[in-house]
Amino acid sequence: MDVILAIGYLSILFAGGSLIAKLAEKFGIPDIPLLLIFGLLISFFNIIPKGIVETSFEFIGNFGLIILLFIGSYEMEWDVMKKVLGTIVKLDVIALLVVCAISGIVFNWVFHLPLLAIIGFLFGAIVCATDPATLIPIFSKMNMNPEVAITLEAESVFNDPLGIVVALICLSAMGLAASENPILEFSSLAVGGIILGLIAGKFYEIIVSKIKFGDYIAPFTLGLCIAFWYFAEGIFPQITGYEISGFMAAAIMGLYIGNTMAPKPGYKKEMERVSMFFGELSTFIRILIFVLLGAGVSISLLENYAIPATICALGSILLARPIGVLIATSIPPARPFLERIYIALEGPRGVVPATMSAMVYSEIMNNPSIVPSSISKYMPPTELAGAILVATFATIIISVILEASWAKPLAKVLLKNKQ
Repeated sequence: MDVILAIGYLSILFAGGSLIAKLAEKFGIPDIPLLLIFGLLISFFNIIPKGIVETSFEFIGNFGLIILLFIGSYEMEWDVMKKVLGTIVKLDVIALLVVCAISGIVFNWVFHLPLLAIIGFLFGAIVCATDPATLIPIFSKMNMNPEVAITLEAESVFNDPLGIVVALICLSAMGLAASENPILEFSSLAVGGIILGLIAGKFYEIIVSKIKFGDYIAPFTLGLCIAFWYFAEGIFPQITGYEISGFMAAAIMGLYIGNTMAPKPGYKKEMERVSMFFGELSTFIRILIFVLLGAGVSISLLENYAIPATICALGSILLARPIGVLIATSIPPARPFLERIYIALEGPRGVVPATMSAMVYSEIMNNPSIVPSSISKYMPPTELAGAILVATFATIIISVILEASWAKPLAKVLLKNKQ
């Protein structure tokens, strides 16, 4: 790709995306739907060639998730989070798996596939991760129960890497990634990621305690976070044959640093630089991811899959999420029932589903031969990639619009918020 053209495309993405996001802010609405629509317009007018959109997502997606998971967990307050830790764990394990399963069954039913076909469960794994960061601006203007707010926010931070883990396992089962024993694979990815994240956080603390980086603390933090991600995703599998989730490691590293170093006076200035840098960078990443996701959805894809994709989206939002949450939170000690209903109805999808669907789409479209015949006999590779992309697009945009719209009135009714 021509360097001058590439820089020109970035100017469109950043300047145009920023104007769109500012417009959303002015009208007091979430920016995600407008960024997706802006991407659709880029696709419709072929402003950025489709091939460039598809090939750029692998790098942008992985790099972006590292940034977003780190800063999301960095800003989690452990003292508040531990009060609802039991609920968070149940949501991030039981609810996540139930949402994945039901969303997958709905997908398979809509596209006339065997109900237990792994294709549907891949879609379920992609859309099971939530993004309540969409609701943070709304929560800030409400008399919101802090335990409910932190539950939704913390659930998102930690179901993002777990959703990625489940998606990788589904890809393995489809033959699109290295296939190992599912139990060992999950343990290696999730538990290994947690352990590596704690090691990364402690290592970072030791280094920063001995060296005053000053203005260079932010690039050092980013570099070290990426280095541990690379070890997890690139080096460790070559040595052992198993993967560690680098995304989980990034999240745990952020949680450790944000709760052990940021509160200490001796690290205050440097940690403020880290927070500011990652916060600003995450804004760039969100714009890129959502605009490029919209740009990856062509009008022909929408025409072919709009109706079935909408059904899949509504099945995941209005069926899978409520059932998953209510099952998970019914395990004692249970939160108040109306509070559980509110949590069940507030799980908008965002960055991780957008990134995972675009990466899967690009991989299959660029290498259709990697889809094994046992899968392609049910759905040709191009149809498989397109159906997953559009269904995820629909799930994101519908969930954000619906759940941002009813967040405040539902809180008033279910949580007895005083507005």
